[in-house]
Amino acid sequence: MTEESIYKYINKMLAENPELPYVFQNPSAGWRDVSYVLWEDDLPFFLKEKLAMELMEQIVICTKRQSSTKKLRRVLVRKPIFLYLTKLNSRMKLYLSEKLIDEKQLYSLGIKLATQSMIEEEVKLGMLILGFFENDIVRQIMKTLGSHSELTLYAVEASKNFRNHNEFLFELLQNTCGFGKLVALTLFEPVKPEQKKWLFEQGAINDVVPNLSAIMCLEKTDMVVFYQNLTLIRENFSQLSYLLAYALEYNNIKRFEQSLVLVEKYLQVFSTYAKSFLDLAGVVMIKKSMFSYEPQYDEDIVQENGWSNNKEKQISNICQGIIKQPKWKNIVLQELSRPQEQTSLIVSALEKLKMVPSFMEFIPLLQRDLFDMDLLKYFLIEHPQAYLRDVLTYLHYVLPQKVLSEEPQKIAEDEVGDEYKPDIWLVFLLKALRQARKNEEALFICCLTARFPDVRRETIQALRVFKTEWSAEVIPALEQAYEQEPVKSIRKRLLRLMGRKSKGQEKEQRYLDVSENKVTPSPFDLCILETKIAGTFFRDLLVVEGQVETGDILYLVREPENKYDPKAIMVTTEDGYVLGYVSKADNKMPASLLDDGEKLYAVLLSDNLEQGKPEIKIMLSKKPQQVGKIIQLPSLSDKM
Repeated sequence: MTEESIYKYINKMLAENPELPYVFQNPSAGWRDVSYVLWEDDLPFFLKEKLAMELMEQIVICTKRQSSTKKLRRVLVRKPIFLYLTKLNSRMKLYLSEKLIDEKQLYSLGIKLATQSMIEEEVKLGMLILGFFENDIVRQIMKTLGSHSELTLYAVEASKNFRNHNEFLFELLQNTCGFGKLVALTLFEPVKPEQKKWLFEQGAINDVVPNLSAIMCLEKTDMVVFYQNLTLIRENFSQLSYLLAYALEYNNIKRFEQSLVLVEKYLQVFSTYAKSFLDLAGVVMIKKSMFSYEPQYDEDIVQENGWSNNKEKQISNICQGIIKQPKWKNIVLQELSRPQEQTSLIVSALEKLKMVPSFMEFIPLLQRDLFDMDLLKYFLIEHPQAYLRDVLTYLHYVLPQKVLSEEPQKIAEDEVGDEYKPDIWLVFLLKALRQARKNEEALFICCLTARFPDVRRETIQALRVFKTEWSAEVIPALEQAYEQEPVKSIRKRLLRLMGRKSKGQEKEQRYLDVSENKVTPSPFDLCILETKIAGTFFRDLLVVEGQVETGDILYLVREPENKYDPKAIMVTTEDGYVLGYVSKADNKMPASLLDDGEKLYAVLLSDNLEQGKPEIKIMLSKKPQQVGKIIQLPSLSDKM
């Protein structure tokens, strides 16, 4: 391998592939650093100060040597500068202003690190240093390096010291993609007409998280007047479709200041200009933002940003009329055959149009990502009755061999990355088979020793359901799995499944008669609090393994004779098995309501009963006495 600096490598690749954005970078480049700075920054202020100070001490030493040191490299690897980037920038500025470091020596070191180093973290530090020495050479170095998404964050931070920081950001925005474009967009302010026009037309288009880019383009304060004065024509109509479709996928349209103006403009010309799947997606997402119920009052109350109940109803009806047009189903199928947009948008359109295409029509989508998580949800959670057999066959052919052949592993939740997406598909397949009462014993036996813990857990639940149908091969497979199993809780489940008791404390099994506690949930029910189930550690939860899932109804039974807490409320399954108690810190109000004859029940919020104290929400049942009327809720303060 030839030794080559990162700067030289980028210049060489740029000579071979001169188009911008760079085509030779990984689509996920910059993900770690940018995602931390934008969403995960949780390092205490004092620790950032300490890290910045320690690194500056090493930089002072390196300026005198005019080269990097092993200690500097060690610090950069152990505590990369994205953790305290802004604080390091301000600390460096302080050193320069107080003349605690030689300017010429620092500039020289910055040039060397940025252009001669083969170590990524050193290049990032070099860029940060050069931000204090703006000249034509520095701007060119910064542009060359900063156009690579792995380094854009550092060009953005360093250029804060440039005379025209915003103009430099605009250059980066036009020449980057991915996480680099995202971080440049975060600080960019479109103050010039050409900048506003570009932001509307190109700002949101991105290879990664276009949803967030679209939101930023709608939220920029400098874009308010632009959107007010925007005239939609054939050439720019689909650009607004892109903004609306992606920004509204995870946000309500009404939160944006100019949302009503944009939506009305959009729908007025929709029939004239709309022709693509992206245009349909824009309408689907607008419809999603409108209320899904009929308001229970006649007064047209004005809400945020000019919206009102009548306006929502009007917009919703227009969108529904568009969605019902038969031509859109063919356009959705065309998008499926040659997908261009995000899978989540395509799935949303399928759901809104109530389409359930054949599994084969999803093959082009699956070719983009064999284990697309949005398709997993669509196939096995939303429509298992239509796709279960197809997914079973599909995974038979595409599941990587290592999923089942590698040794069973302990895998923490924070260690689960994209490499485990096939395993997650398998987990949900096993769950769907169990829920559909489809006994695939050969598959279950193979999965007993799969590498992923949740695959093994779900397999045990499935085998429990089909215990009366076991062949002679199951018990030997369970015994072998027990010998290989590294997770203590799964070993206990295996013992239980084989009818053997594990050593240690016997846990309580208790059933109650809950016939008087039965309640049918209704849309009018009121959530009065969220709390946790206490005491699950002392209950034998293996009895209900595979029977209680997120969103299930749980019953609440008072136990006033409890000698430890007269306000005690037991939490049970629908067949009366006791899971534990409502947390003592939260049981006073629900206990008073139950004692006064109110109907209460709980809904499980946690994914797993065995993970600490499972979370629940307690609901007050308030079904209407007559159709079209709502019962007046009592004041909860009167019950306390």
